[in-house]
Amino acid sequence: MRFRAEQFSLATLASILLAAPASPSASPKSAQVDYSTEQVILPGDSQEVIVERAAKVLPRANQTAWMRLERTFFLHFGPNTFRGVEWGDGHEDPSIFNPTAFDADQWVSAMKRAGGNLVILVAKHHDGFCLWPTRYTAHSVAASPWLRGKGDEVRAVALAARAHGLALGIYLSPADLYQLRTNPANPAGYYGNGSPRVRSTIPTDPEAFRGNPARGRPPPPGFASYTYEVDDYNRYFLNQLYELLTEYGPISVAWFDGAEPDPSVQQTYDRVAWYDLIRQLQPGAVISIKGPDVRWVGNEGGYGRTTEWSVIPLSQPPDRFTWPDMQANDLGSREKLTPGSHLWWYPAEVNTSILNGWFWSPAKHTKSPAELVDYFYRSVGRNGNMLLSLAPDTRGLVPDDQLASLGQMATVIGDTFAHDLAAGATFTADTSATAHDPALAHDGDLDTWWEAAPGRSTATFTLTLPAAATFDVVSLQEAIDHRSQRIESFVIETWDGSAWTAPATVDELTTVGHKRLARLAVPVTADRVRIRITQSRLEPTLAELGLFKQALPLAPVIAGRTRDGFVGISHPHALPIVYTLDGREPTADSPVYRGPIALPDGGTVKAAVRTADRRVGLVAGETIVGAAPTGWTAAATPSGDAAKAIDADAGTLWETQVAAGAAPPNHPSLTVDMGAARRIGGFAYLPRQDWNFQGVVDRYRFETSLDGVHWTTQVAAGEFANIRNNPMLQEVTFAPVDARYFRFTALRDVGQSGWAHVAEITVLPASSERNER
Repeated sequence: MRFRAEQFSLATLASILLAAPASPSASPKSAQVDYSTEQVILPGDSQEVIVERAAKVLPRANQTAWMRLERTFFLHFGPNTFRGVEWGDGHEDPSIFNPTAFDADQWVSAMKRAGGNLVILVAKHHDGFCLWPTRYTAHSVAASPWLRGKGDEVRAVALAARAHGLALGIYLSPADLYQLRTNPANPAGYYGNGSPRVRSTIPTDPEAFRGNPARGRPPPPGFASYTYEVDDYNRYFLNQLYELLTEYGPISVAWFDGAEPDPSVQQTYDRVAWYDLIRQLQPGAVISIKGPDVRWVGNEGGYGRTTEWSVIPLSQPPDRFTWPDMQANDLGSREKLTPGSHLWWYPAEVNTSILNGWFWSPAKHTKSPAELVDYFYRSVGRNGNMLLSLAPDTRGLVPDDQLASLGQMATVIGDTFAHDLAAGATFTADTSATAHDPALAHDGDLDTWWEAAPGRSTATFTLTLPAAATFDVVSLQEAIDHRSQRIESFVIETWDGSAWTAPATVDELTTVGHKRLARLAVPVTADRVRIRITQSRLEPTLAELGLFKQALPLAPVIAGRTRDGFVGISHPHALPIVYTLDGREPTADSPVYRGPIALPDGGTVKAAVRTADRRVGLVAGETIVGAAPTGWTAAATPSGDAAKAIDADAGTLWETQVAAGAAPPNHPSLTVDMGAARRIGGFAYLPRQDWNFQGVVDRYRFETSLDGVHWTTQVAAGEFANIRNNPMLQEVTFAPVDARYFRFTALRDVGQSGWAHVAEITVLPASSERNER
C-alpha cells in the first residue's frame, strides 16, 4: 500500500478520518450555518453570521478523547540528565547514559496515583540521542553500557503505561544536533546537508538509506509501506516516526516542538509527510504543538489564559497553515473573527515541569504542592489540559522530593473533588430548550446538556441545595462536542437570605469550554447558588455543573522582597500564618507570621495557614535569590532607566535598543554599583514576566570590578538555554570574587532585534559571606 505525500493534504486526511468541513454559503448574510469541524468567515458575513459560525465549530473525535484526559504527564530523561544541562550539543558520548536503578514502573505508577491518564515520553531530545534501539543511527541506547546495550526506554515506558492504564504519547524532537551537518562528532549528518528530495519508501531498508531509498524493508504485521518525496533528514525522521508508531502499541499523542538547533543551518521540515504518516499509522492520535490538533498555550510556566478559547481563527486553510506558536493574550475573541479566517477547534495544552527546568540536576528545586495545585487550576481549570513533566535522576528513578510534591498535590485535588456539594440540589433556569432541561447539567454525562431556548444568549441557572453548604470551587463544563464553545462571560452569585451577592473570585469569569474551575477567594456558605451567563455566542449550554470545597485552605501569598530586603506574607483568611526559613515544611507549632521578614541575602520562605483545629493548609514556598539591592545605583548604555533593573519590582524594566547585529562595543550594558565591596559567587537575571519576548537576553557577558575602572570578565559568552520558552529567573555561578561593581552586557536577544531588557538583576553572595551574615 503506497501513497505519495503530495497527493494528501491535512484537510483531506482530517475529512476522511473525522468530518467534512463546511461548504461556504452563497448567501452569507442569511445562511443557515451547519455544525462542522471547520468554518470559514466569508466576505459580507454579518456579525450575527460570524458569531454563529464560531458557535458551530466542533472538535474532532481525537480531540474529544484528548480533552477528556485532562491530567497528563511528560517524562524527560536522557543524556542531559547525566550532564546536568537542558540542551545537549550532539557531541555526547553514549557511554554517559547508564542509569543504575532504572524503573519505568516507578515513573508511571506515580503518574497514575496523581490522576494521570497519559504519559508522553521524550524519545529523542534536541541532542539527537535515541532512547530506543533505532535501525537508523548508532547514536542510541544500543551504544550505551545500560543493560549492555540491550535497553529500550521507550518499550519500558510503553509496557508500564499499559500495565497502569495510561495512554502513551511520543515526543520526537525535529531538531537534531547529532545529525547537524556541522557536528564534528558526526560529519555525515543528515540535518541541513542539502540533499535532494527523492522517492523514498518508508520504512526504508537501512542498508539502502542513501544509495537506494526507494527500497523498503518489510513492514511489521498489520502495517503497510508508504512512499514520499523527501530529503535525507526527512527520510530519517519519517523512519524513526515509523518505528515509534508501529512497534510500541497504540500511540495517543505525537508531540513536536519548533526548536531549531542552529539557525545558520537550513533544514526544511516536511510536516505534511510527517502528519500523513501519523494519520495512516495511528489515526486516533492527536498531533500536538506543531500540528493541527493541539496547540501550545504559549509559555512553559504552566499558565493558561483566564480567557481561553478553543475555537481559533486561522489565517489560512488548515492544510496550508504552518501552526506557529500562539502567544498573544487574545486568540479567539469576537474582535479576532475577521473575514477570510478559517475557524478551527484548536485546544490548549498547558505544560510545565515539576522542576525549574526539564531535566534533573542536583541544583534544581522541586515545585511545592501548593504550586502544583495552583497549576492544576491554571490548566485544567482554565479550559486546557495539564502536561506536567517529571524528571528522573541519574539512577533512573523519580526522586523522593518530586514524588512527595506530586503525591500531596494528588491528595489535595482528590479530596477536593471527591464530594460534589451540588448532589441532591434542584436545578432550574429562566430559559430552557426543548429536551435540554436544567437537570441534565448534573447527570454525570458530558453528552447530555442544558441549553437555553432558541434566540437566548443570556440566562440564569439556579441551584437550590437541600441544606446550606460551604464551598469555594464552582466547576462548569459546556457541551462542546455537540454545541461548541459559546459562553463569553458569567457571574457566580449566592443568596445571603435577603439578596443575591457575587463573592470575589480568584480569576475573572469569562470562557468555560471543556472545563472551568472557578475558585472563590474565600469559602461561602449558602443554600442557593446561581450562574448568570451574561454573554454567549448563540444559546449557552452546560453539560455539567458542580460545587466543591477545597480540602485545604489556599496557600498564603509570599510577596517579592522589597528593596530594603524584607519579605511579606498575606492571606485573605483571618487565620494565623505559620512559616519557616530553614527549608522544612511549617507545622502548627512553627513561628506565627507577625510582620515582614528580613532576608537581605536571600533564602527560602515556606508558609501556610493554620486552621482553628490546628491543621496546616497548603504550603507556599518561595526562594528569594541573591542580594537585596539596598543602596545600589545603576547606569546603562546606551539609554534607559537603569534604576528599574534594581528596584525589586519585576513589573518595571530597564530596556534599550541598538541596531540589530551591532558590533561588540555597542552592545547594551548595565553597570551596577553596590556601594561597598562584597564577596559574590554568581548573578541572577530576571527577564520580563508578561510573556512579551522583546528584548529577552539569551547571550551575555558578565564582568566585575572593585574600583569601576579595572574589570575582570567572569563569564565571557554565556547563554541562557531555552529562555524564550521559559523566561524565568536565570542563575549563573562562578568562582567567588570580591567586587563592588558588576556589569551585565547583552550580546544577543532571542529575537536578534537589538532590544535588551532587565526586569531585575542581582548577585549571588558567596556561601562564606552568607554564613558570616
